Amino acid sequence: MQREKTIITFCSFAPVGLEDYIDYFSSNFNEFVYLKWRFPHSLNKKNYSCVSEYKEGKIISEKKLFSFSCAWNKFFYFLFLPVNYFVFFLQSLRYVRRRKDKTVFVGINYFCAFCGIILKKLGRVDFVIYRVMDFFPLPPSGIYRYLNQIFYVFDKFCLNNSDSIWFTTEGHIIGREKYGYFNRKDFNYQLIPLGINVEKFTSLSVSNIKKHSLVYCGVVSKYHLLDLIFESLELLKKDFPDVCLNIIGTGPDEKYYRKMAVDKQLEKNIIFHGFVGEGEHFTEIMANNILGFALYKDEENFMKYTEPAKLKYYLSFGVPAVVSRVPVIADEINEKKVGFAVSNNKDEVAAVIKKYILDDKMQFEYKNNIKAFVKSVDIDKLLDNAFECTFNK
Repeated sequence: MQREKTIITFCSFAPVGLEDYIDYFSSNFNEFVYLKWRFPHSLNKKNYSCVSEYKEGKIISEKKLFSFSCAWNKFFYFLFLPVNYFVFFLQSLRYVRRRKDKTVFVGINYFCAFCGIILKKLGRVDFVIYRVMDFFPLPPSGIYRYLNQIFYVFDKFCLNNSDSIWFTTEGHIIGREKYGYFNRKDFNYQLIPLGINVEKFTSLSVSNIKKHSLVYCGVVSKYHLLDLIFESLELLKKDFPDVCLNIIGTGPDEKYYRKMAVDKQLEKNIIFHGFVGEGEHFTEIMANNILGFALYKDEENFMKYTEPAKLKYYLSFGVPAVVSRVPVIADEINEKKVGFAVSNNKDEVAAVIKKYILDDKMQFEYKNNIKAFVKSVDIDKLLDNAFECTFNK
């Protein structure tokens, strides 16, 4: 693949934490088109669907695209999800056109990859890469079960019709094999873990960090076990009265947790920052914490098969993560001593945090380990290798 003669079209939903891909494509290819679909439940007004064209690393044009907004109402979210997908698909047909050079289409998850495959059949692109980020097992009942069965059809279509498949973790393969529609022997695929932009890596020294400050960054919902975090904070407060939890983000259960903070007399120990855009302020909040939280329910859901982006996001700010022993990567994080794998038990969570706060030597060790770990998942090197392997084959 000659990069100077190749155009990358990157199709993704936002926000999904793949800004580093955009930086990579715009820096490494003369021409790059970013097709961004806004999640219909996103409340951030700055996050909108658009198609952006880059040339030599700079945006030369941007057009806003139409998408429904369903806020946090689950009924309307699922009612309009297929409609949104169809609207996105029609707009991809309109804005992605044939160019004189070769076009490689990188689609995140099955729907974006599906758009690329249809565009290839119409002669608009030449090569489709299916970048797999998730696998969702069938729930026992409810609307999710029926939607997932439909999505499996899309997923299977993309697996069979993409020119190359990039899985994020072994769990993505295991899940699909478990449901009987993927055989790894029959496909051209690669395993490419989530990466970190080394140039943006930030880590405060142990002596400068707030020793009793913790952070949760993500959707504010009961699914992410904030109840357990609050209960652990109650225990920690007995030893560290000034312990502080920074909550960055918004979500469907924010009012519930604001009330819980008051009920548990933690209102002085918890700061709800709301949505904070990337920048100096965001970096200051994130990097100035001793530990971050990434807790998940231990059940048959997608976390058993995927790699949560939250873990490496914390590490990119030099912050070790306290992670539930649910995703496979929890063991790796624990073994490499860049985080702590725990059971979903408030006493264990609080004990791990207390031990880490009181042990300066351990803090220095983990900080140094994170610096080494980040280099091993340098996003630029991962993508360089992925393209080389894909096109050599």
